[in-house]
Amino acid sequence: MKHVICLALALCITAAIPTGVSQQGASSPFVSMMIDISGSLHPTENQSTVERDNIKNMYNALTKERIPSTMFLTQDVSASQLALYLTQLGLYGDIEFGISGNSSDEKLSTMPYSKQLAILEGSKKYASAAHVCGKNEKPITGFKPQSFDQNEDTYRALDTMGIRYDAGFQAGILYAPGHEKDVWPYPVEGHKFYAVPLSVYFSSGENMPLQDSYFQEHGLDASQWYNALAAKFNETRGNREPLVFGLTTSVSGSGDYLAALKKFISYAKSENATFANATALVDMAQSGSYASGEAPVKAPSTGCSTCDQKKSSETSNTTLTIFVSMNNTTNSK
Repeated sequence: MKHVICLALALCITAAIPTGVSQQGASSPFVSMMIDISGSLHPTENQSTVERDNIKNMYNALTKERIPSTMFLTQDVSASQLALYLTQLGLYGDIEFGISGNSSDEKLSTMPYSKQLAILEGSKKYASAAHVCGKNEKPITGFKPQSFDQNEDTYRALDTMGIRYDAGFQAGILYAPGHEKDVWPYPVEGHKFYAVPLSVYFSSGENMPLQDSYFQEHGLDASQWYNALAAKFNETRGNREPLVFGLTTSVSGSGDYLAALKKFISYAKSENATFANATALVDMAQSGSYASGEAPVKAPSTGCSTCDQKKSSETSNTTLTIFVSMNNTTNSK
């Protein structure tokens, strides 16, 4: 028997079609945030509270400024009670979901193709359920491997699944052959997807990927993290490069790292930055629109064969009832 959790929400929803881009001036620099959602499949009550609070804190920091983002979910996250919470959040903000395998300590490169494919297909199945039919359908088209660990078998699996982009690359550090200097998304030769490289900051003779967990693991504090983001932002805005950086809810969801994120958002907005999710970056790279500074306005497909309700551009008050069963299917009535 399925155990069902029911939560009625009174929501005021603006149903304008999201574009994944916070439009600014034609010459404004581009910023894209890739967020790894930290969570456990069977957390304790205290762990569950901390995980949810971290997500909420980061979410509030972004939605307050109407900033689009890309959130990558492991199956442990999307199969847990956090799935219901993420579904609710997706009703308010301009969020797209991507997949990140099965668990946070995963090493895909140690597995054969068949096992990688099974893991990624399972991850996509669960993540695809985090929506309310007819309201916030979010097709899963992106992938970011845990610890940037992947191999050619991973690429084959992504091709088989029709994944559009892979965010498991770092500019000048981890790149497809012939793309060492590429900072915008680029098509991976011999495959069907685009690579989305994370930005890299050069300091003290070392290239450092702009990922909050990397800075924390290497003993760098939040002020150094902020300084790196601000310096890279200033470096990229004059040459039409995007600033693409990674966040982890367990790192930037509280304390000094959260304060650093808010400070950077405030600074970037004061400099008229255009914030874009990963799909929008790929759209820009594919169309070449970034060269002219024109961000594409593209309505995403629903990705839901049963959801053909027409979205209104007007604001309406809607009461939704969300059901999440033990097999993680989600729908609304």
